[in-house]
Amino acid sequence: MRHAAQLQATIDLLDQIEETRYPADRIMSSYFKQRRYIGSKDKAAISENLYTILRNKMRFEYILNSKDLGVHSRMLVALLLKFEDGDLYNTFDGDKYSPKRLRPGQLERFAELDLNVIDSAPLHVQLNVPEWIAPKLEAALGERFEQEMIATNKSATTDIRVNTLKSSVPPVDQALADVGYVAHKTDLSPWAIRFEKRVALFGLPSFKQGWFEVQDEGSQLLALLTGVKAGQKVVDFCAGAGGKTLAMAAMMENKGTIYACDVHTRRLEQLGKRTKRAGVHNVRTHVLSSEHDKWVKKHAGYADVVLLDAPCTGTGTWRRSPDSRWNLTQQNLDDLVALQQSILQSAKRLVKPGGRLLYATCSMLNEENEQQIERFLETNPEFSIDTFDVPDILAKYPERFQNSGHEIRTFPAMTGTDGFYVASLRRSEEVDA
Repeated sequence: MRHAAQLQATIDLLDQIEETRYPADRIMSSYFKQRRYIGSKDKAAISENLYTILRNKMRFEYILNSKDLGVHSRMLVALLLKFEDGDLYNTFDGDKYSPKRLRPGQLERFAELDLNVIDSAPLHVQLNVPEWIAPKLEAALGERFEQEMIATNKSATTDIRVNTLKSSVPPVDQALADVGYVAHKTDLSPWAIRFEKRVALFGLPSFKQGWFEVQDEGSQLLALLTGVKAGQKVVDFCAGAGGKTLAMAAMMENKGTIYACDVHTRRLEQLGKRTKRAGVHNVRTHVLSSEHDKWVKKHAGYADVVLLDAPCTGTGTWRRSPDSRWNLTQQNLDDLVALQQSILQSAKRLVKPGGRLLYATCSMLNEENEQQIERFLETNPEFSIDTFDVPDILAKYPERFQNSGHEIRTFPAMTGTDGFYVASLRRSEEVDA
């Protein structure tokens, strides 16, 4: 494809995202499936264009509005070209597979654009953060606010978790090197290998053989911090597609039982395929009708460990889903906070006396994290804070994450991972199941 055609494809994708409000990765996947003729290099270029605009959307809009140019998709892509010192006139030439030309008046105003005007924009615009949520993030992050928001506008790394049921880090590292991939072992997770750029992994023999799974190091740390052991009974209450379920299964050496529960049938179906590839035998799945499913009452007092990775705003994953910040509202946050409270009240029933409840989110907001735990402890006196027994590999780097004893946070800038929060609670031995 010519560069102009790549830019027109970017415009098409932006239009679809605006019209449907569907996630960008979903839109892009469908777009490419319908256009098999688009090669891998062109897909990579189009993807980079799209995500660059989504990561800078508020900044781009501010610059365009400084000359009353409007903020529709074609203008956003034209501004991207300007940042790249591209030839606007000969690229936006109106050919069959090229963007339409700008009108004469638009061309004149576009030529007058001062890209440095962004330096005088409000801070939330410079940081590409919706105005309504900026104070909440600043309250949660304090002096780290600007640094962490800048990090959310950068591309995320690609991390994999080595599956210790089938392999170990050195052989996987060597298998990747044998196919020409450049990767390195990370510091915090004992199983993580990192690629600084996006790479095609799912076609590799080592992946098909179950040697590794794609999983952010922060998510791996969340599984590590559960401290699950062989022979235990564990519930992953909001398991999704099961990344943390698989990590815990490996920690348990396939001994004991993990129930992976979720309200989404398709996600759990994916887990079935993944367990087979990974050689995992101790996972059972259950599709919940809601957080109040009768299954929960039937299994009350069952588990040594319950992991609740709750539905949340996903502010800690903005590096990976830069478009998600634009679809988030105060009402969304309020609804999620209420849902998290409801799920917590239900999931707690699964914890046996003396057992642990771990509450986690991929959010950086206090409302979804510390405040939820404070509220839960006030209304559930049978639970108390439980100080993490930090694994040795993490204890070497106390400056790389926040640890208040029973609560641990990771951050994009500080940790180099997605932003996760996890709190550890323990149920009293005296409470009846």
